[in-house]
Parts: sequence; C-alpha cells; structure tokens
Amino acid sequence: MVLTPAQFLAKGHGKTAPWMDLVNSEEWDTYGRRTDWLDDPSWLPFFVKHWHFTAPPGKPFPAARFRELRAALRQSCQALVAGQNISPDAVRTLNRALSVAGKHQLLQHQNALRVEFVELTEGWNWILGQTALSFALLLTHQDTGRVKICQNEDCRWVFYDTTKARTRRWCNDRVCGNRDRVRRARARSAS
Repeated sequence: MVLTPAQFLAKGHGKTAPWMDLVNSEEWDTYGRRTDWLDDPSWLPFFVKHWHFTAPPGKPFPAARFRELRAALRQSCQALVAGQNISPDAVRTLNRALSVAGKHQLLQHQNALRVEFVELTEGWNWILGQTALSFALLLTHQDTGRVKICQNEDCRWVFYDTTKARTRRWCNDRVCGNRDRVRRARARSAS
C-alpha cells in the first residue's frame, strides 16, 4: 500500500507528537491485522516532513534502532496506563536516543532572546533524539494520566486524551467505540 499525505493524517498520525507517531507506526487494524509502517517506504517521508525533520541523504534508514525506540515507547505507555513506573530498560533506551551531540546557543527570535539546543549534525540520530525528546517532555511537563491505549484489543492505538473528564476509551469512537458497543450488545443477546 502506498500512503498519501491525506491518508497519513486521516489514520491519526501527525496530531500529537513524533513519539506517538512512532509508537503507532506499528498499527493493528480493528480486526487485529498488523501493519509495520517502518517497513513501508511511503510512511517515513511523511513522518519526517510533518515533524520538520531532515532525513540524511544517502544514509540508510536505521530501522532496527527505530524499532527499539518504538518498543521502549510502547512499553512505557503500557506502564503509564497501568499506573506503573517506566522500566529501567526503557529509560536506558530513551537515554541512548537522547544522547545527541550538540551545544546550547542564545538565539534572537523577533523581539526576544531564547536559549536553544542546537545539534551538531542532523541525521537519523538527531531524528531519534527529537522523537525521544518529545516523549521525555511529555513525562516531565504534561499529564501522563492522559496517555491512553485504545480499549479495542484488536487496535492498540496510543492516544492523548484531551477530554475534560479524561474518559475517552477508544482512539476513534465511531470505529473502535462502535465496534465495542456492537460486541457487547451481541454478547448480551447471546446469553
């Protein structure tokens, strides 16, 4: 399947942060069939472009490193949803990805000065680092209780619940939510 920009966004990518897109690059349709978008060359350019990264020309995509980070991110999300601490192994994986050489610089932006971390080189390590950083910022600056995993067991989509009451259960109420309601209605009528 060749992905288009509209499909990339319609699937739910590009809404929250790079870390979430990476976690959801391993996608289950709502029937339990798995797609690994890291195997599909049409997904990566949208991910890179949408988050304003620059893919290094001529350097092969380190899929194994991205899968390792993705696994650590998914494991961390599962721990957050369960109200547990993130495992030391996941923290080590995140720290390896965050270990990018760079320097802090004072930069002028319109009418204000700002300190920014500037990487020495852009490339796949930088993209991994920025993806891990987006998750680290969630852990340190946002409400981790809003990280949810779709309750449709055949979906597993990770999302950030922005509802006021934090009651969202499914990635998409019209798809996964409706399917769950139909399953429960059928189970009640069968008994």
